Amino acid sequence: MKNKRLIQRREDLKLTQRQVSEVIHISQSMLSRAESGDRALDDANKIKLAKLYKVTVEWLFFEEFYD
Repeated sequence: MKNKRLIQRREDLKLTQRQVSEVIHISQSMLSRAESGDRALDDANKIKLAKLYKVTVEWLFFEEFYD
């Protein structure tokens, strides 16, 4: 299942997958798979993304609790 919040927040900040992957030190393909729901990120990368996107980990990755 697609992680709409990951995609939307990145786009809201006008960042490309390449830019984000370089900042948090993961491959662009790993980020793409995380956004598409094909791969889960480890906790350290979830925290890095949340900090970069200026949101909480919970909001970014646990959408079902916020809708």
